Amino acid sequence: MQIIDNFKVLFIRNSKLIFVVFTCLLVLVILNLVRVSFSERTEMVSNQFDEIQDLIDDMKNKDKQLYNKLDVVKVQKKVKGIDVSAWQGDIDWEAVKASGVDFVMIRCGLRSLANETMYEDTKFKYNISEANRLDIPVGVYYYSTAISEIEVLEEASYVLNLVKDYKITYPIVYDFETFGQNRAEGLSDAKINKNALRFLDYIRGHGYYAMLYGNQRSLENNWDLSYFQGYDIWLAQYNDVPTYQGDFVMWQYTDRGRIDGINGNVDMDISYYAYEERT
Repeated sequence: MQIIDNFKVLFIRNSKLIFVVFTCLLVLVILNLVRVSFSERTEMVSNQFDEIQDLIDDMKNKDKQLYNKLDVVKVQKKVKGIDVSAWQGDIDWEAVKASGVDFVMIRCGLRSLANETMYEDTKFKYNISEANRLDIPVGVYYYSTAISEIEVLEEASYVLNLVKDYKITYPIVYDFETFGQNRAEGLSDAKINKNALRFLDYIRGHGYYAMLYGNQRSLENNWDLSYFQGYDIWLAQYNDVPTYQGDFVMWQYTDRGRIDGINGNVDMDISYYAYEERT
């Protein structure tokens, strides 16, 4: 009992010191836990960066031969065109050519709204083969639902491999429309903008013109066009005249156009530049 009483007296006399020592030990434990957690997060970020860089290096090596060898120039003149996909079914391209269309934008592929699966447009090969055969100038667009840099780089590589055997003079277009929806629910506009820029930079790095597609609302509210200086814009606004105040070089003015060779509606476009092979 005497020992216990002595211990109590010692504790009471030195309670402040004991409290200080205990507090210091607790702070040291907390700081060590924070340091370990920060180190783990730093390592995780570093690993993610390494993963992206490894993917870029791997794709660049794999895609280094996929370079557009055509010498294409932009000529300022107003030309009329259409954009098509599998939705237009079987197109009579002879009739389309005879109608006087100056160019065509063809969907080459898309990513699922629900998951990461990528698809080739089921009519892509037929449409581009016929347009090339008939010397109708061609550009292509890819419908993206990418939610990460890795996915968007996969899409860019996928597109390059789809178009490698065809003549492309008009731009390769990044088409993202599901802001805040489907796979992109909760994804910030800033992230979507950075993804789009990754796609366009990769495409341009392989010798193609690259273009961003958007409707008036997304161009005014979602796309930060300061990211895309030097890239052409394709505006979708279904109106008699465009009222969008920003810069654009191509205008999709209706989705209810009619043209010989296509059963049903088709998107109609005006481009204020022609993308021509230098002669």
